[in-house]
Amino acid sequence: MRSLKDLSPQEVGKVREEVRRLRKEGLSYSRITEIIKEEYGVGISKATVMRWCKGESDPLRKVRRINFESPSLAYVVGVHLGDGSVSLDDRYRYRIRLKVVDREFAGAFAEALKDIGLRPSLYWENDSSRVGRWVVEAVSKELYMFLSGPREKLFEVAGRWPVEFLRGFFDSEGSVSISKKNPRKASITADNYDKDVLKLCRDLLEGMGIHSTVYLARKKGTKVVIRGQEYEYTSDLYRISIHRRSSVARFAELIGFTILRKQEKLAMFLQEYYS
Repeated sequence: MRSLKDLSPQEVGKVREEVRRLRKEGLSYSRITEIIKEEYGVGISKATVMRWCKGESDPLRKVRRINFESPSLAYVVGVHLGDGSVSLDDRYRYRIRLKVVDREFAGAFAEALKDIGLRPSLYWENDSSRVGRWVVEAVSKELYMFLSGPREKLFEVAGRWPVEFLRGFFDSEGSVSISKKNPRKASITADNYDKDVLKLCRDLLEGMGIHSTVYLARKKGTKVVIRGQEYEYTSDLYRISIHRRSSVARFAELIGFTILRKQEKLAMFLQEYYS
């Protein structure tokens, strides 16, 4: 049995509207609580039902709602499935956070959060243990629960706005490589531990006429040295690769990167490709 605090604002809104509908049909407050418990699996007090029906209480009055009809949500989802993170801190704040080295990437993520209704903060964080990074933070229970919820819902958003989703994901995980011997040859790759995410990217790219392949890049247990420290992959790491020149060019023209240093490489390739 869930309580109201376990619900997302979107779910609370649905329960509230159902309560009001049932009351208009003439049902008693007690009967309404029983129906909500049976149909929604939510425990709600008779007193709360009374306040909602009389307009004395609005559970969403102070809640900042998310615009689920904005293409920017797809960019946020793409970033989340890459570098982004969500967490519930010790003050019970539902935080969405991104830490990156590229200012333009941080700015694009902050703008996307603004577009869907949040008030993100963007600041520089110095870290003695590694390179300093730009940090974007926002607080939203509704977005937190959506991003932490069923992956199918995230995939649905990606399918509605594939360009924005792919740009967000490749901004997070993607890299561009141009052959030194032949500048007309380039590839775009992105790594992720979730093979299904990469398969989704592959399918969305295919729908835009962009060929790509997904394969195992690093097997679990493989050792790697990072900044002089040896680590071991605890899970299989997968990679998506766009390597056909026509597909790289199409990616550059239809999707591209927000990150300037990556976009500049694509521009160099396009100049050679069309020359």
